[in-house]
Amino acid sequence: QILLARPQKVTAFLGIPYAQPPIGQRRFAAPVTDPIVSWSGPRNATQFAPSCHQDLKLIKHHEMLYRKLLPSDWEDPGYSEDCLYLNLFIPDDPPPTEGWPVMVWFHGGDFNTGTPAMWDATVFVNKQKKITHFIFEKIHICHNFCQQILVVTVAYRLNIFGFFTTTTAEAPGNYGMLDQVAALDWVQQNIQHFNGSHDNVVIAGHNAGAISVGLHIVSPLSKGKFAKAITMSGDPISTVRTPELEAPIADQVGERFACFIRNRTRLMECLRRVQASVLLRETADIETWGPIIDITTTNSTDPFLPMSPRDILETGNFNAVPLMAGFTSNEQSLAYLESLENPGDEGKMTFNKFDSLIRDEILALISGTGDNSSTCESKPQMVADAVLFFYKPYPQTEDTSVYRDRYLALQTDKNYAASLTLLASRVSRQKETFVYRFDYRPITQLVVRDIPEWAGVPHMFELPFVWGLPHMFGSSIVWRSSDKNLADVMMRMVGKFIRSGNPTLDIVQWDPFNEQSPGILTINRTISKSDVEAIDHRILAFWNDYYPSLIQETMNFCCNATNAA
Repeated sequence: QILLARPQKVTAFLGIPYAQPPIGQRRFAAPVTDPIVSWSGPRNATQFAPSCHQDLKLIKHHEMLYRKLLPSDWEDPGYSEDCLYLNLFIPDDPPPTEGWPVMVWFHGGDFNTGTPAMWDATVFVNKQKKITHFIFEKIHICHNFCQQILVVTVAYRLNIFGFFTTTTAEAPGNYGMLDQVAALDWVQQNIQHFNGSHDNVVIAGHNAGAISVGLHIVSPLSKGKFAKAITMSGDPISTVRTPELEAPIADQVGERFACFIRNRTRLMECLRRVQASVLLRETADIETWGPIIDITTTNSTDPFLPMSPRDILETGNFNAVPLMAGFTSNEQSLAYLESLENPGDEGKMTFNKFDSLIRDEILALISGTGDNSSTCESKPQMVADAVLFFYKPYPQTEDTSVYRDRYLALQTDKNYAASLTLLASRVSRQKETFVYRFDYRPITQLVVRDIPEWAGVPHMFELPFVWGLPHMFGSSIVWRSSDKNLADVMMRMVGKFIRSGNPTLDIVQWDPFNEQSPGILTINRTISKSDVEAIDHRILAFWNDYYPSLIQETMNFCCNATNAA
């Protein structure tokens, strides 16, 4: 028996355990779900459980801005190593015979930070009930009863607690991803008790949550646990690391705590004795935590990732489900804004700065491949030359805003658009796929007052509309009607996809994305139809095909040069 959280149109059950607390010997191990967590008597489900341990100094600018938009009574539930809990937001109406469709939400935060407590689904669930007769830029949304949706938000282990690995069976890594698998198992086994349908579970996420969704699509451990997927602004293709990059980090962590690093069993015994807060504090400077290819790090016959996500996608043997994927038009502009010594110059840059920024980034990326051969010093320059060929303006201009805009376009193309459309194209060979670009900048000035016009529509700017913040009770912000209408549009499209696998609304012509007709829907003040020409597919082909081939060729050249020497 669980006490109801609040007598509203949406019923919430908060802080429900889905696995044993990952403490003591369960630290740095797969979640334990047998025996399942149980309790006697009523359980108070009216408050969020503490979120997973994290260093709040690592919270990014875009998340801080989102937190400012939350109702004034929102409270951070605190943080703990005992954090494997989920929350349910359930329609209060009688359910359909088959049960409510279910959306399972994985929060973002670069696998370092994040909390499910930020994602109150009350408005989203309630708005799926009945749609009023209104028009948003001549678009009729819905005129009939629309089936409601049950929402589950999940906490999973982060940073060192979720992803530390010795690259051996003593600590194989990917615990945060296995937490998510355990949460999906809990949903499959228990959601019918809350009038949800285990046959219509949609996994969704943003940032690290979107990466997670993409990885569940390719992971054999997630097979059969979901029916559809939504990825928002996350790169599941190139963000996964290999074990050889993690081994030095394991040694580094062990040395910081004076652990014996040559024997991995003794190393883990040592690290499990360290107080959680100390472990977090002393490793906060390591921000590369995240999923790895774990085929060689685990004794299990079923690793979470047996090979790279792209290789799995190319085999065609993955969990193909209807997919909705998208990104914003200026994903990295807030990160760039934060990096400026003088924000007053509007981030403008000369050609020389543009050139050096790109060359430095390419060098850092290629250095991260693990190839440290001294004979390959010219290799990054060859790759950087190709990138600059695509992005520098011809003829060269003295307009310094052009270089800023080209640099920011590169960041969105490489880190978001290319990988998401690659995922979409491979899924589209088996299931319907829909891709969007979010170009809408809020009208409400309080929302964008700290975001200069040149920053456009940054990372995370679609989420206030997906979660219905303009309609949320208790907000200190008076949202403009245009923003409220856009929130209605976004919630309807997401809701319709969850229910049916197709997000199209009335006269909005959102055609499926496929390799023959790779159209995307541009979401701004006027939404009409998807368009193949809405994005430069030549640029996407550069990042998805030519760029990795070029890196491989330069590596081969390097190896040949080394052998010849």
